[in-house]
Order: sequence, then C-alpha cells, then structure tokens
Amino acid sequence: MKLLGLLLAVLSTHAAAQTGTYVNFIRQIQQGTGVVWDMPVVRSGMGPSAMTLESNGALFQLWTIEQNLAKDYLLDQKLISAYLPKADIKITTLDPYTLVTRTRVDQPFSVEIEVTDLLTGIGLPDAATKVLLEHHVQSYAEGQIALDRTAMAATTPHDSAYISENGKTVLKFAASSLKAADPTKASGEEHFIIHALSDGTITQTQIASTHVQVWPVASGKILGITEGQELRFDIPKIQLNLNDLYPRSDTYLMLYEGTAVNGAQGVIAKAFPVDRDRTVSQILEVNDLDTKFTKNGTYTVALMSQTVFGTELLCDPITFSVDRTITINAMLSDFTDDTADLVAP
Repeated sequence: MKLLGLLLAVLSTHAAAQTGTYVNFIRQIQQGTGVVWDMPVVRSGMGPSAMTLESNGALFQLWTIEQNLAKDYLLDQKLISAYLPKADIKITTLDPYTLVTRTRVDQPFSVEIEVTDLLTGIGLPDAATKVLLEHHVQSYAEGQIALDRTAMAATTPHDSAYISENGKTVLKFAASSLKAADPTKASGEEHFIIHALSDGTITQTQIASTHVQVWPVASGKILGITEGQELRFDIPKIQLNLNDLYPRSDTYLMLYEGTAVNGAQGVIAKAFPVDRDRTVSQILEVNDLDTKFTKNGTYTVALMSQTVFGTELLCDPITFSVDRTITINAMLSDFTDDTADLVAP
C-alpha cells in the first residue's frame, strides 16, 4: 500500500557524525527480481526511490564507506512493500437472472473468492499477508427490495475470517443465513466484502464486494371447496390466496381426475405467470371450474408453482366428488274409468 514514489529519509545518527572521508549511498534490492541499484545520497535529506516498487517490495539499505580504509558499514535497512492485495468475489445460485444475483431462502448457493498479490515472508505487516472477509446478513423491512451497500458494510458482520493465501476459495451454503419467525418466509440480502487491512496511515480498504438477494418460499390456499365435498349442480366459486410467488414463476390451479396428483395428467384450471423484480402476493377467483368436469366422479385440485427450483405444491391438494345425476321420484296411479260398471235403473 506504499506509494510508488516513496520518499526515503536517509538521515542516520551514525551517518551524520561522519566526516567528508565517508561516502553514503542507499542500496535498493528488488525482492521479486533481485535487481540491485545503488543511489548516492547526501548526509541528510530525502529523495525518491531509484526504481519503482514491485509487488513483492524492495529492501532499502543505508550504507556508508570509509574511503581511506575502503571499509563499508551497513547503518540501517528497511523492507518497503508496494502492496495492495487484489480480490474478486462471485456468487452463483440456481437462478440464471442477470440483473441481480438472487435465490430463495431454502436454496443453496456458493461464493467464489479469488485473492492475488498477497506477500509471503518473515517480518511483513499483516496488511501484506492477508485480507479480511466479512459476511453481512440483513432482512428487508416491509415493502423493501434493496439495501444500501455502504450501510451494510458498516454493520456488525454475521461472521468474518482472514484469508492468508493467494488463489481461489469456494464457500458453499446449503441455504440462506437469514432468520425469521417462519424460516421459510425470510427475505433480505447477504453481502460478502473483502477488506485490505490497515497499515500505518492507510485505513482498512474495501477491495471487493458482492451480494445475493434472498426471497421467501411461496405458499397458498384454495378456498371455496373442502376435502371430501360432494358437488352437484351448484359449483362454488374457488378463491386462490397466493403468497410470496417467486419473481419469475408460473403458478397453476390444476384439476386431476381421481385422487392422484404426482404422475397424473391434469388440466390447467387457472394460470398466473409472474416476471417481476420482487415476489408477488395475489388473490384470484376461479369462476369456470364446472366447465372442466367431463363426467361424474372423483376429482382433485392442486395449487402448484413452477420456478427454476422445480415445481412445488403451495398447499395440500383437495379431493372432492361430482355427481350430476338427475333422479326423478314418480308416483304410479291407476286411471281406469270405474263408471263403466254402473247400470242405469
């Protein structure tokens, strides 16, 4: 993190006490390439380094030579680094949406971290040898669909760790770390931030960050019909209560003959597609269910939602029966004319 045009103080108590029979110089030894450069200096003052600092830094040695005896003395030395670690973070979920990385609270995701330009060696400052990874987690307030990144970075992290090796690190999460009274209904964001550590006058610096948006699990209810109900001629109106449908999803009320749902061939009684930047809650009415009944018998309705995570039931299916048979109860009467047996006097 040192500036490349670093000014070197060459003042040394020992060197300042020397007479004109001594010659002073600074030797710069590049730690990455081993290149050596000697730069004559006066007894006191400042000056720029002879060469730019490489990523592995340079060793600066202050020498003085007694000209009469041709004897040299190492007066001081400093290891200076031109380091600023680099990092990159990428989050991968099952959702291919590109405008923002998003997932569902119960779904897995992975965080890929790549760090470069960390230095190895003895006596190096922490800022040269490791970076700090922070994991921040925060839920959305009612109606919220985004969080301020700067404010998130200022909060206490959910957890943190140091990374002290160059290369790739992959963190795998089986589900989101967001919490709620009902874990399936948590929504918010998880932020991953990498900081270069403070070093002297340089404060801790954010060098990489990314986040994932987390949405709740959808749920629903089928109202207007009950399990085991027998329907005759008056088919009730069906109401669908849909909650937290995933931002990209297709929800269906399916009608099946019989009691089977899995593996059975069904008919779409109602469809509700969603393609938005947030979850959707909606109440729908189904007024034409009776047109789907082709014959008397047992039927099942199921409320399903299809997303990139699969097709799932939003509530328990409801099985009922339909019987539209008309029964006529008739009374038989004998209409024989008994007057024919009457004889006139």
